[in-house]
Amino acid sequence: MNFIWKGCQHELASLWKTVRHGLQLFRLIFRMNKKYMIPSMMLHIIQGAVPVMTLMVTQNLLNSVSVGWKEGEYRVLSHFVWFIVIYVFKNFIDVAQSYVEGNLQAVISNSMNVMICEKSTTLGLADFENASINDQLKRVSQESTYRPYQLYSQMAGITSGIITLISSAILLVLWKWWVVLVIFIISTFSIYSIFKINREQFQIYLDRTPKYRESWYMTYLLTNDSTFKEVKIFQLGSYLLNRYRDLLHGFFLVDRRILLKRIRVTFLYDMLEMVALFWLIGLAIHETFIGVMMIGSLYGYIQAIMLTQNQMNGVIQGLVQFSQNNLYMEQLLLFLQLPTSDPVNRQKQLPSATELSCHANASVQITQISFNQVSFAYPGQDSDTIREVDVTFKKGQTVAIVGKNGSGKSTLMKLLMQLYKDYRGTIQVNGRNVLDYDLQKVQERMGVVFQDFVHYEMSARHNIGFGSLAELEQDERLMDAAKVAAIDQVIANLPNGLDTQLGKWFDEGHQLSGGQWQRIAIARAILRSADVYILDEPSSFLDPLAERDLLQLFMHLMRDTIGIFITHRISSARLADQILVMEDGRIIEQGSHAELIRLGGVYAQMYQVQASSFAEEVAVN
Repeated sequence: MNFIWKGCQHELASLWKTVRHGLQLFRLIFRMNKKYMIPSMMLHIIQGAVPVMTLMVTQNLLNSVSVGWKEGEYRVLSHFVWFIVIYVFKNFIDVAQSYVEGNLQAVISNSMNVMICEKSTTLGLADFENASINDQLKRVSQESTYRPYQLYSQMAGITSGIITLISSAILLVLWKWWVVLVIFIISTFSIYSIFKINREQFQIYLDRTPKYRESWYMTYLLTNDSTFKEVKIFQLGSYLLNRYRDLLHGFFLVDRRILLKRIRVTFLYDMLEMVALFWLIGLAIHETFIGVMMIGSLYGYIQAIMLTQNQMNGVIQGLVQFSQNNLYMEQLLLFLQLPTSDPVNRQKQLPSATELSCHANASVQITQISFNQVSFAYPGQDSDTIREVDVTFKKGQTVAIVGKNGSGKSTLMKLLMQLYKDYRGTIQVNGRNVLDYDLQKVQERMGVVFQDFVHYEMSARHNIGFGSLAELEQDERLMDAAKVAAIDQVIANLPNGLDTQLGKWFDEGHQLSGGQWQRIAIARAILRSADVYILDEPSSFLDPLAERDLLQLFMHLMRDTIGIFITHRISSARLADQILVMEDGRIIEQGSHAELIRLGGVYAQMYQVQASSFAEEVAVN
């Protein structure tokens, strides 16, 4: 008994949690759009009263017919008129609800997608690199089109069902008050067993999440164009398909077992309910037979008994179904309340943000950036990725950063761009702590070409113009930036010039080569007219000669700014004014190419290795 009581307490707590989430959902949708939600709720309330109104007018009509020979045709006619009015009203409510609900569904879907995207824009790079937050974002975004309205519709249906339940129960109380009590006890008798099965099913869903991800990954490998070539050439299709089929079959076997258990429990309690209902209906028939009530009243009470029992079960099942969707509600609410790791947005949330924006310069001009004993560790890692870095970048100086993979080169640049928080030490801009400035204005003074730069499946205008939205429609400025990146002739030869769709995702798209895409990204950065320019691995899509030409152009353009590029090619690094050599998160060497060669350290060894490999190729050829 103690076990059962604890189980009931658990289910009551789950029900209360469900109600709380329902109220939170209502508040959220109310903020989204009052125009359709208020009429929607009013119509659901009316819908809850309509079944009993219909039952009453039908009951009165039948009673008036049975005594019409005594009271005359006028009484029958008046009840018939009310019968028509209620049914016309019911149809009108159905039509109105279809219109309102259709609009509300579209509004909720659109608003929720916008809200999730809006929230994602406030997150930081560390958030997107966090696996659990990434999973949260994927879950809420994948179901945002339909799930919030589905949950709202369930809760609104529960509200409507409760109104129907109360109004039909009132009719039965006027007959025999204990009938409602019997129906309530019978209907709620199965709650514990049903909730227990639902909890088991919910746990299966949680435990199955890794397998779900694996099944999704199988479909990704089988259907994505980026994986098609390897799947085809290595003949992986059958293997991946069989693995996907096995996963689905495993899901089916578990789901079938739970379904069978649910059907057994449901059937048992349905039989108990049926026996009780037949007994109550038989009691009503008996009272009609002995003349205690009229035939119309018999119809009314039979319908009220059925309606009360159905609505009782409907409300319980609605709460059960909604509680099954608690995972999505929890994930949605947690995501919307998630604190951001983005330094810019965190700064805006500070109480002193208003004072800061007034105190900081309206327009920051960066002439120097200094790292003073800066260290940084990624969340969840014990060791630092950046260790006690001291370095200064000055206007008019081009700096190359070299080092092995994982030495911290890209992380150092992300710290410079204020994409991460919680680093130790200080980063100074123009001799002053960068945190004293408006970080958004600091970022606006930086132009960057990331190693994994974005191919925007949009027009060439957008691909370049995204560097400075204010100049998106200024063709001359866009083409000037394209000319600097040596991509202007390619754009001029496109079918619609700047307005040509790039990529292959959409109709009439024009695909570019990897090197051309990179030059587009460089033009995007140059359009910004920044104080700091950063190139992360410009060699990734360029041949050595093209990279050399690009870097020579880059250094010429950066003579009045701070220019930084990350590279693995020593032949490219030697063009820079200053070279930083990184290893294990530290700057172990710095100086010009000649200085580092004379030093005879790691840089000199890297140079000798690359130079000897080129010499060997020449000798072989």
